[in-house]
Amino acid sequence: MSTHSLSSRSSNESLRSSSSAVSSPDKLAPAVAGPMVWGDLDAAKYVIELSAREVQDIRAAVIKVKIAGIPRSEIRQNTFDLANPELAKKLISVSKDLHQGHGVVVIRGLDAAKFNDEEAVVAFAGVCSYVCAERATDSYANQTLSHVRDATKETVPVWAKDIGLAGSKITAAMDFHSDRFSGDIIALHVRNDGGTDSGGEQHVASFWSIYNELLEKDPEVLETMAQADWPFELKQKDKAPYLEYGPTLFFSKGKPMCQLVKAPLVGTPLIPRDPSMPTLTPKQLHALHAVDELAKQYCTKLDRQQGDIQFINNLSIMHARQAYRGTDGKPSSRHLLRMFLRDPMNAWDKPARFRNNFDDPFTPGRQQNLPVIDNDPWRLISGRESHG
Repeated sequence: MSTHSLSSRSSNESLRSSSSAVSSPDKLAPAVAGPMVWGDLDAAKYVIELSAREVQDIRAAVIKVKIAGIPRSEIRQNTFDLANPELAKKLISVSKDLHQGHGVVVIRGLDAAKFNDEEAVVAFAGVCSYVCAERATDSYANQTLSHVRDATKETVPVWAKDIGLAGSKITAAMDFHSDRFSGDIIALHVRNDGGTDSGGEQHVASFWSIYNELLEKDPEVLETMAQADWPFELKQKDKAPYLEYGPTLFFSKGKPMCQLVKAPLVGTPLIPRDPSMPTLTPKQLHALHAVDELAKQYCTKLDRQQGDIQFINNLSIMHARQAYRGTDGKPSSRHLLRMFLRDPMNAWDKPARFRNNFDDPFTPGRQQNLPVIDNDPWRLISGRESHG
């Protein structure tokens, strides 16, 4: 735990500190306001219930995809045919809530459809195509859909011994973070919640609330986050990890955007940081601690039911997960599908200097892989994850 406490220095005093004139921002954005600034978010504000008719409409669209033999990578609004135009409008309107509203939306009711594994992937991709038209692709190996599950009981291949399990395959708790350069919106489909009292509870926190608090009480934390000297370690298959410097806080048109993820900065017990990598500075460690403490203060437990599709603004909302476990020494049955998305109609502008980083997952023409069964816990195809 850091021994630092929140500073009483004013923003102007902090801006005159010894931080680098090259990498620090000219000025911090003023305090932000609106529905995306919240502390405790009531589920009634973000859960959208599907009617029995709407669930059947989605099921019908899935069947049409299967009959037509449409590849999962080609699922779009024009190939995932929702006969009910009101349902289409309902799903399209979710994007506005994610970009201009609270930044969190849960679509509920699909568990009643009783989809098999293949149908669930088709339904997930189809529903998401109405919310956000673009799906991100891991530039390392064309991975679009990942399976979040427990792979800790599986034998580690020799080639993967120095990489470790992907963050989405471990059962350990994950501190508050935003997934770095992965996509504007994170979408998660709850196929199996793991059962009662099995752990894995999810929490979300408004970074904009955190930002406002730090701007008033410890603006130096924000300046530290905005400096482009954070040492991210990126693992590689069959190669040594490499170092990539960058900020964890970005600004564009007055919007603060957080891309703070701890695993590539400090490592984890299962994926330790390579000893050749530089360690964080005291100011960076203090920033990690300050943001995490405020996230715990401002967070809310995400209301979750089996079959839910969760949407979270990955630029303004931080998320965390508690540890989870199986029973009788068996792996946990908890299983979520994950994709990263972008809606070109509502997407926030990105700072010019790092626009390529934000845009890379959405490179046009890249093949998309949406696997029904997960056989890649060691990232043979899913590449380097900046998650967790």
